[in-house]
Amino acid sequence: METLNLLVKWLSDNESALSATAAIAVIAGILYGALRYVLTPLLRRTADNNQKSADLEPLKDVVPDNKPIRNAPMPSNDRNFSIAIMLFDSLSSNPDDEFIAAGITSEIIVHVTTVPTIRVSSRLSSYRAHSSGKNFKEMAEQLNAKFVLSGNLQRAGDRIQVTAELTDIDSETEIWARTYKRDIEDVFEVQHDIARCIVGTVLGEVKFAQTAFAEEIPYHQLDSWGLVQKAYHFWLTAFSQKGVEEASSYLRQAIKISPNYARAHAALAMLRAQQLIAGTSGDYGQCLKEARRHIEKAYQLAPSDIEVLENAGVAWLHLGEGRRATLALRSAIKIAPLNLIARGYLALVLAVTGGKNGAHEAIDILEQNFSTAPKHPSSPYWNYFRALADQRLGNQQQAIEYAELSLAEQPGWMHSHLLIANAFCVLGDIESAQKSLNSVKEVNPFLTADLYHTELTLETSSADDVEAFCGGLKEHGFINLSEKVEP
Repeated sequence: METLNLLVKWLSDNESALSATAAIAVIAGILYGALRYVLTPLLRRTADNNQKSADLEPLKDVVPDNKPIRNAPMPSNDRNFSIAIMLFDSLSSNPDDEFIAAGITSEIIVHVTTVPTIRVSSRLSSYRAHSSGKNFKEMAEQLNAKFVLSGNLQRAGDRIQVTAELTDIDSETEIWARTYKRDIEDVFEVQHDIARCIVGTVLGEVKFAQTAFAEEIPYHQLDSWGLVQKAYHFWLTAFSQKGVEEASSYLRQAIKISPNYARAHAALAMLRAQQLIAGTSGDYGQCLKEARRHIEKAYQLAPSDIEVLENAGVAWLHLGEGRRATLALRSAIKIAPLNLIARGYLALVLAVTGGKNGAHEAIDILEQNFSTAPKHPSSPYWNYFRALADQRLGNQQQAIEYAELSLAEQPGWMHSHLLIANAFCVLGDIESAQKSLNSVKEVNPFLTADLYHTELTLETSSADDVEAFCGGLKEHGFINLSEKVEP
């Protein structure tokens, strides 16, 4: 009883403290309950996601870790493939021109950013570098870039003149420059037009620089990305069947290093398809299976990768899947509208498989490409594609002219001679047709008029299309349909 009295007395003396403690306990309990109510579902979802991730572990060998659009392993030092875009200067006294120049700069950055293989400076970085007053080399070092794109704007009445320059900082050389003149009736349209022209050209120059960089390095020192670039170099410089074979070996090595490298699979499929149409594939059936296997693998790994879609378009065309080729290339252009390589390949597919309407669309695409970048590294092939479109429309003399332009820059592209031979046959100049066929035979005896006919029969969508490309050769006996050619 005495103990109980003492306890009651202690509780009375400490009533205020106990009330505060009880209040704190109550508040703590409320907070604990609230936090548990909020956090428990979140923790449960996190645990579920972790369990799902653990369940997916065995798929790592099949599904690439890379995002679809950047499937390509980049080189350890990607400075060689980065570009700093400087704020274009206004050289006029009109303060509004500064905004026009800034608008052109912003448009260029937006367009280049869509290309996954090139790292580009942000607008903020470009403006800060410009305001710092440093020279190009210092600005490039600050932005960790190899290339610098700079430019200026001048006004004369209602016309503006924009000059753009692309500089290689390491060699301190200007590798490209061009001037654009426009009426300034609609300033936003002018900004957009000039920016598109600059980007379309610059991307081609940077692509060429990438392949040239890889070409100078021994193949055993390159990673898989570099091997793919090395494989592309001959395509942009001097096409040959030997180049196809060497490039194929680089791509096989790239796949050995990185088995899930989609771009290497796609490029190898495209080159194997090229060997099919050139007659240099060896075992035709084996080559056909290999081309199909690699392009399907590439597309499975990276269905949204621009380079995969480009090569898929060419490979599927030569494998007789024109519809898939068209869809792949239109998808690539939707992702990167200023990807002139994909646009050129789409023109090829349309010229061959699209009938007269496709040929007209192909010509429109190629004219836009040449208007944007007349000296693009792919221009020799664009001339050949244009020759195909003209021949499909019956413009034989024009087809000859474009095919000869293509041969002037890529003399190893023997299909141009076959196109020319067919055109001469239609025009009745059999002697000239024979000379063109002899030129093919001297370089590649496997590429015959019979194989050319077989190839186009596989690729085209109708007998009329085959007739447009081979009718002259067939009429004058250069195609012997009684002889069996591999399908």
